[in-house]
Amino acid sequence: MVMFLHISKPFNLVIKMIMTPFKLVVTSCVFSLLAGASVVSAASGQLGVGYGKQLSGNKDLSQLELFYRMPLSYQKDLGDVWKLSTVLEFGGAVIDDSESETSSTGRLSLMPQMILSPNDTVHFIFGVGSGFMMGETDYEDHNLGGPFFLSSKFGLLLVIGQHFGIEYGYYHQSNAGIYDFNASLNMQQVALSYRF
Repeated sequence: MVMFLHISKPFNLVIKMIMTPFKLVVTSCVFSLLAGASVVSAASGQLGVGYGKQLSGNKDLSQLELFYRMPLSYQKDLGDVWKLSTVLEFGGAVIDDSESETSSTGRLSLMPQMILSPNDTVHFIFGVGSGFMMGETDYEDHNLGGPFFLSSKFGLLLVIGQHFGIEYGYYHQSNAGIYDFNASLNMQQVALSYRF
């Protein structure tokens, strides 16, 4: 026990030394992205809600997500048909295991995304980001390892009318092996969104 305390103090100091610059870098990146978003005048934000279900491992895991996609300044026409645009997705979700006594977990994430569109109705979404969880990470038969994670998402968004959208996608979440356990989330997800 005494030896463990001596080892854990230096480990905690190293973690603090790493996390302080990490927080500064993330904060400066967020402000840079927000500043870039102000350049886009004609683009509109998108607010949505989605439901995802685990595809493998513990299939009792699900998540309910609320997200906001803020347009960024980079846009490019790719030939006569395709258009590439960028957004920054802020996401918050509740992850739950329906067959377990463990409590639900909250998650917050930030994910830059590219949107590839052949027209105003069909949009392909690709994104990679990171975030952290607040609460339980060790579910029955599915240990997510710890609070920090990397995530990716790809899917198809269909715009219905001027403001509404429906999307189907794949969501992946993993800690990239930085913790002892790394049972990732691999979810199919459906979402409804409103563009304003």
